[in-house]
Amino acid sequence: MLYFAHKLLNEDKVKSLKKRLIISPDWVDGTASAKSSQVKRNLQLNTGEEKINLSKEIINIIEEDTLIKSFAFPSKIFNILFTRTGIGMYYGPHVDTPYLPTGRRDLSFTIFLSQPDEYKGGELILYIPPEKKRIKMNIGDIIIYPTKYLHEVKEVTEGERMVCVGWIESQIAREEDRDSLYLMRKGILEIMQKYGNSSAIQDLNLSYNNIYKRFLN
Repeated sequence: MLYFAHKLLNEDKVKSLKKRLIISPDWVDGTASAKSSQVKRNLQLNTGEEKINLSKEIINIIEEDTLIKSFAFPSKIFNILFTRTGIGMYYGPHVDTPYLPTGRRDLSFTIFLSQPDEYKGGELILYIPPEKKRIKMNIGDIIIYPTKYLHEVKEVTEGERMVCVGWIESQIAREEDRDSLYLMRKGILEIMQKYGNSSAIQDLNLSYNNIYKRFLN
């Protein structure tokens, strides 16, 4: 799959997160974490007690999400960042480093904490040859995509864009293997929903588990 997207957080949860983020005094210039100040211009929540607590909450929510587990097979979710992109701010075209001491970056994700009509510009652009995807999702939505994609965030011209981003190290290192397992599991569930459980479904689940084990790192 090119990418995966769905609703992760309900509106009440997002409102609670945003309230805690906005009142935090720990916002710093995001260019400090970039190799060049020309690459990005935004605000980023600095490491502190609030960021640690919020990061743990986000990680726990993602780990408990059934759909994400079936798509990404998370082994580790790490390097959570909270960012604000106001008027004149952006993140230029770049590719995320595939590996850090904290883990291998197989998949990148963005959780949208602002409604699309709260800001103009600020689209996430994914360069997926031969296409260019412009993504601006609803509040509480998450998009997960392979870290290998060139991507950027367009300049915000009005309002403010607030998001949470992070990375996933998958149990399944190869993208093709993850896609195959996801499609296989999705197909089994659709067959079971339509025709009910049966010995054939049990055989398919057994085969799925055996193949899953063979793909594990």
